Amino acid sequence: MSRRAVLAVVTAVALLASGFVGVTDSSGFMFRRGEGRTPINWEVAGTIAIVQLPLTAAVPGPGFLIDAFVKGAPGRAQFRVLSAGVGGPVNIPECEGPGQYFTYNDMVITFEDRSMLFAELDSVGGGWSCFTGKPAVANMKITGGTGKYKSAEGQFQGVFDTPFMGVTGALLAETGTINGWIDR
Repeated sequence: MSRRAVLAVVTAVALLASGFVGVTDSSGFMFRRGEGRTPINWEVAGTIAIVQLPLTAAVPGPGFLIDAFVKGAPGRAQFRVLSAGVGGPVNIPECEGPGQYFTYNDMVITFEDRSMLFAELDSVGGGWSCFTGKPAVANMKITGGTGKYKSAEGQFQGVFDTPFMGVTGALLAETGTINGWIDR
């Protein structure tokens, strides 16, 4: 290798190591020195139970307790969400008819190694559940975590089919996808 080529390689390595230059992975996510962006690409299966939230809750009244398993990137996990809707049914354009917007979605995602991610409803993108058979959508922001996800940030969107099942109407099946990223 010529002296000029060696100098070019050493300069490029030094620039990348210094953090002045970013590198993107094959999906376009940006990596910088000391930081990492991990893509989220999960398939979801679980259940939703309609529950009564106590008067001490941020929004007392009917709510949803969601318990589901995910597989895909960044790994297998289980999540639980406590969710509440805003008022009664309203016309939601994405539902092409009646649905309900979410007031909040408090979420804990637990990985097999016991690391956790915490997320809540993104106030910008929001979320809704359709009463027309169209998918429910939840735009979420990551607010921290434990273990390898301590101090994590990021965002993701879940898109879910939630058919009623059983006699009570209080239990739903849930399948869908979650896509986004984790910054740590």
